Amino acid sequence: MIVLAGASPPALRAEMPRAVTPAQRAAQLTWLLKGHLKNVQIAYLRAGAMLARIRDEKLYRALKYEDMESYAADRLGLQRSSLFRYLQVYDWVRGSHREWLAKHPKGFIPELSDAQALMWIEERLNDSHLDPATRGELEAFRRTALAGKLSKREIEEFRKRGKKRHDTTRALAASILALRRRAAALPNLPPEVLQDLDSALARLKSASGALGRAIGRGNAGWIRLPAIAKKSPPGRIQLVVATGVVSSS
Repeated sequence: MIVLAGASPPALRAEMPRAVTPAQRAAQLTWLLKGHLKNVQIAYLRAGAMLARIRDEKLYRALKYEDMESYAADRLGLQRSSLFRYLQVYDWVRGSHREWLAKHPKGFIPELSDAQALMWIEERLNDSHLDPATRGELEAFRRTALAGKLSKREIEEFRKRGKKRHDTTRALAASILALRRRAAALPNLPPEVLQDLDSALARLKSASGALGRAIGRGNAGWIRLPAIAKKSPPGRIQLVVATGVVSSS
């Protein structure tokens, strides 16, 4: 076989490894990153499950601590706000998104901060007095949050729009109240008129209150401090962790 100078035989060329392109390397790293991020998303639920078990079974007392806060600060280095955050989110997940606690959860699981935003949204959607516009916005936010695409800016803009609607509703209620007072002073006014005005005022009050609650705590990371004393809901959920199975009753 004649080999030209500077050329490699076909067999030798076949044995030489091909160089990895930047696109292939980027794809490999992206795949690894997705796995690591998924583990991070699951890790806070595992931590919450263990903390809830220690809280519910009062296991901190076995280590000579009077309360959960002192145990977490001394043994885990968890300050009060962080402890409450883990417990609050875990209790909410147990009640609303149990599929995230499966042995091998599938689909999207939000990070801790995003989970708090979603919890904030879902709590407001439970208000039966929400007006259709506010409910529609919150439901859209919920879908966006479940897809992992909700931003803090969107929440802040929602609050600004809600505040304008809230101020308008309050102004309307004040006008109707003034009208009701004038109507009550009229002689021989049919009682049905006052009843209708009272009914309108009651509906406006409910709508204004619901909207005020929806925009009042705009920080999606807001934490209810009494959450630490909250008992996990009944039922048994198992969450597999690296050291075994954590179960809560």
